[in-house]
Amino acid sequence: MTSYKKISFALLATSTLFLAACSSQSNTLRFTPLSPNSTFNAANQTSIVNVATRNTRNTQEISSYVRNGEMFKLYSSPDVAQLFDQIVKQDLNAKGFRIATTLAQANTNLTINVTDFYAQVDQGNLRYKITSRINLNVQVQGQKGQFSKNISASNVQEGAFGANNDEIQKVLKRTLDDMTKSIYQDQDISRAIHYYSN
Repeated sequence: MTSYKKISFALLATSTLFLAACSSQSNTLRFTPLSPNSTFNAANQTSIVNVATRNTRNTQEISSYVRNGEMFKLYSSPDVAQLFDQIVKQDLNAKGFRIATTLAQANTNLTINVTDFYAQVDQGNLRYKITSRINLNVQVQGQKGQFSKNISASNVQEGAFGANNDEIQKVLKRTLDDMTKSIYQDQDISRAIHYYSN
């Protein structure tokens, strides 16, 4: 009977740990940007671009919601500045621009300010609504002048019962993909870099 109790206790402890692990969600959402599909333009090789990406938002969190009566905050990995730094540099390389390794090498400065990257979660008793929005302010500065452009994307998803990390990540990922495609398809920034650097 004693060994039966030990086995029962071990099974109970194991199942409790398993259930606790399943119910606890990470507060970090991981994002991988789309690969660029831009056309290489050899004429852009004369532009050497210094890229500076900044998170100018008031908070580091990318979403928050109430779960089991407690506020649960979510964060991005990589952080939003690193994420857009990667996206923009991939895009510039694919389009034929050279990326400066030091500021002294550059003939053009490209500053990306992440002004919004957030999923607002509204929850009721039986429904939820997630509204995500990403905004960037892109500035090009060169010897001949400067150029500025805002790029934004948003998405909304509604569903039954409560929101969770997976649903929030789906909406933010869809918005990030829309934003990334807009950056890759944009020609205004490329023209401005090429014009103001030469």
